[in-house]
Amino acid sequence: KEDIALVSVKNKRNAINNPYAQLPGQITVDDVMNSEVLVWPVQRLDISPTSDGAAAMVLASEDVTRRYTDTPVWIEGVGWTLDNTSWPGRDLFYPRYLENAAKMAYRMAGIERPNKEIDVVEPYDPFDYKELHHLEGLQIAGRGQAPFLLKEGFFDLDGDIPSSPSGGLLGVGNPIAAAGLMKTISIYWQLKGIAGKMQVKRPVKTGVAQAWGDLMQASTVIVMRN
Repeated sequence: KEDIALVSVKNKRNAINNPYAQLPGQITVDDVMNSEVLVWPVQRLDISPTSDGAAAMVLASEDVTRRYTDTPVWIEGVGWTLDNTSWPGRDLFYPRYLENAAKMAYRMAGIERPNKEIDVVEPYDPFDYKELHHLEGLQIAGRGQAPFLLKEGFFDLDGDIPSSPSGGLLGVGNPIAAAGLMKTISIYWQLKGIAGKMQVKRPVKTGVAQAWGDLMQASTVIVMRN
């Protein structure tokens, strides 16, 4: 539980640098552990409350894009899958729905080693534990390894693969239907180098955004490159 709480600590800290964030803050693991219990073991600071927001992007073909910019960001891969809608028919300990979507997107983008080829990631994090769950489904961390990598700083802004540099849903708020595109835009900012104080410390070439929804068994993955 304390290891999971580190996700909320990280994301709210990252959100301090995001001018659009509604829930930024310097909190501690103790703050999370001592927050109000909503439905055990989930506590108030483990979740991102429903919020209001909007997001928009303009997509263009390559020939149109070249007319307007010399530094485009390309969508290189997309994956979307549905898992079984029946709870007894699903593995709740591992996000198979996300692994399948990620493999589809990686195949399209030519990515063979996600944990070596991805520079920055925005996983879907309506709960702190789901960020860790989704980092494993994205093949960025091995099964059961995400909490250990988090404690080592692997997912920090100056880490090997920064996760949720925007602050994620835990730090920004959860506008539900706009949340997936919000994460895609965050990766766009990183790849363009226009993320301001949210900009990760290492050079970035490849980023991944992910969304999750429906009956908690659907996921979309987008791979972007500059």
